[in-house]
Amino acid sequence: MIVVRTPFRIPLGGGSTDLPSYYSQHGGFIFAAAINLYMHITLSRPPIDDLIRFKYSESEEVTSLDELRHQLGREALRAMGITKGIEVASVADVPQGTGLGSSGSYMVCLLHALHTLKNEPTSPRELADKACRITMETLRLPDGKQDPYAAALGGFSVLEIDPDGTVHACQAELAPETVNQFEKNSMLFYTGTRRESQDILAEQHKKTVAGDQRLVEQKHRIKEIGKNILRAFEKGNLSEFGKLMDEHWNVKRSMSSKMSSDRFDNLYNLAKSSGALGGKIMGAGGGGFFLFYAEGAARDRVRLAMLKEDLREVGFEVDFEGTKIIASER
Repeated sequence: MIVVRTPFRIPLGGGSTDLPSYYSQHGGFIFAAAINLYMHITLSRPPIDDLIRFKYSESEEVTSLDELRHQLGREALRAMGITKGIEVASVADVPQGTGLGSSGSYMVCLLHALHTLKNEPTSPRELADKACRITMETLRLPDGKQDPYAAALGGFSVLEIDPDGTVHACQAELAPETVNQFEKNSMLFYTGTRRESQDILAEQHKKTVAGDQRLVEQKHRIKEIGKNILRAFEKGNLSEFGKLMDEHWNVKRSMSSKMSSDRFDNLYNLAKSSGALGGKIMGAGGGGFFLFYAEGAARDRVRLAMLKEDLREVGFEVDFEGTKIIASER
């Protein structure tokens, strides 16, 4: 039995510039943090038959790979040359559709487990690259590069994406006090609403390919804000990070009518009036988690305001390990 744990991620800057419709023309930039909310995958070879079993929110038992409905699992197995006799069970700390990059974490986690099963050493970057190829090229999903890389690498990831899709990844060099301040002053709230990010991402892809200059200019601005956020972290000026998130919010909500809603706008305005310097909705938007940044006494005011709106706070810390083998017995 093999058990692998892979973190989810919080996007901090540059979101949506990791989509090929944008970076193929202008290059992309991402700044993200992995957090201690996880995807766990348990993998084993059944000794009694050659069936393929997948357990997730549903349960599948099939005789051939082509019958498997779970498309991420199906294509990961195919890419690894495993076509029979495998059992895969996944458990996540948060459900799919909440904006924390669950699909990217799942793919990295499963590939890591499969490489371990086959006794094939691999690196986090290789896992992330393979995950991107499967989701973006094989399955042709409207996904970007951010989620697999942030999940595989852990910590505070900085991604520079060339027009040809090459990713230059490194860890941001941050002072321990800055990390502590980020963890102390950042609050993550679940809205109780889930969404399919692919609808929003597909809309952005279509507009970008069609040459929607307004959307392209908005993404230019998102990239610029993202780089400024990284600089704020490097300088230890997280008050500036909060203010830049507010600027990011105003740009992002104008990119798609599906990104926000009257309820989310009201929640954001309530957090701001309670003392938050800024905030953002995780992932492509439309549901999931809000991240707010507030300092001093404002933290408790924001927390109380959100709890009164029936949002649930989920505490977190930064995960610096990335994807990790928890157990390996073959």
